[in-house]
Amino acid sequence: MKITNKLNLPYGLVKAVSPEPHNKPGEISATTLIQGTKQVILTQRHWNELEDDVSERIWAVFGTAVHALLETEGENDFTEIEVKQPVADITVTGRIDNYNMSTGTICDYKNTSVYKIKASWQKGVDGKAYGFPEWRMQGLIYAWLLQKNGLPAKKCRFIALLKDHSKTESDRDHTYPQSPVYVYEFDVTKEALEEIESFIRKKVFQYELFSSSVDNMIPECTAEERWQKKDVYAVKKDGRKSAVKLFDTQKEAEEKIAELGKGHYLEVRKGESMKCKNYCLCSKFCNYCMENLISDDISDDVGKAA
Repeated sequence: MKITNKLNLPYGLVKAVSPEPHNKPGEISATTLIQGTKQVILTQRHWNELEDDVSERIWAVFGTAVHALLETEGENDFTEIEVKQPVADITVTGRIDNYNMSTGTICDYKNTSVYKIKASWQKGVDGKAYGFPEWRMQGLIYAWLLQKNGLPAKKCRFIALLKDHSKTESDRDHTYPQSPVYVYEFDVTKEALEEIESFIRKKVFQYELFSSSVDNMIPECTAEERWQKKDVYAVKKDGRKSAVKLFDTQKEAEEKIAELGKGHYLEVRKGESMKCKNYCLCSKFCNYCMENLISDDISDDVGKAA
């Protein structure tokens, strides 16, 4: 990966944020498995062509520092424990931040934002909170790996350190996270382990199947993997800039238009794929991104590539 230094930052900082390929040949990690197959393959295939700036990777330094400070082991704790399990011709790996063997508790530290926590509380069309699906899958993959290696796994805990937490906001707003540390945890069940094993085998199969395919023939990432926001259906009125009302479904919006009568119309606001737009470094090699995300950033990348 090419690391640029637009702000002319010190070499030590440049070196600290310069990454190595995440997976060794023949291996795929838990955090890689939960990404889209297309993203994984394109990232590996175009690694030497990917580009990022030091300033965009600065939070990686904080994450590394936090993990280094928390490496002290307790009496029954093991830190940075690595577990592996072969699946077909691939070895699935996991590096667990902290593992308590006596209680079977997996602990992972996350250096994240207040937005991440608040977004998890929002509800989807089904009325359920979004939660932390990627963290849950990561934890269950770790649990599966441990059990395959004969070690107990009963609970997963994610300790989120909120880098932008504001005490003032927490005092003012009861819907704001009340502490700079947020804990997400769940019990590991037999059913969950069966589901995650099915997921692991499916993703490994996809990875092996499409590893030799040309870029555009690799299936696109799912909406969940792209962090796609849901579509919004806006009821608009002639001569008015803002929407009269926003709806989660087209049916509800059309019913409202029928109720309001002449002069009202429907505007569909397509949900953006936030990972593709802001966080996926291989976007300029992805036909889905190039065809569906016409943004200034991607246009600039195309111009540079040309």
